[in-house]
Amino acid sequence: MEFREGSSEERVVASDGVRAMMESALTARDRVGVSDFVLLENFTSEASFIENLRKRFKENLIYTYIGSVLVSVNPYKDLEIYTKNHMERYRGVNFYEVSPHM
Repeated sequence: MEFREGSSEERVVASDGVRAMMESALTARDRVGVSDFVLLENFTSEASFIENLRKRFKENLIYTYIGSVLVSVNPYKDLEIYTKNHMERYRGVNFYEVSPHM
């Protein structure tokens, strides 16, 4: 099928691609939680707080922000997140440009 630029068919395809990307992001969020507790829908709920920690811990994501405060859960195992290459990702970037880390 051939599409002309600006045609309704092109917009439908673009819309479907964006929708799929958004659904994928929501699915990932449901699986791994949010990286900052202030982004939780019910950020005042202790149960939501614990569930988010549980999801992130299960995915070996042991660091989570609460605004500018970093929360850490001890994994009691080596996650290989302190390698030189991994640490270089955090050099010279702003606070929220990368995932939470010490």
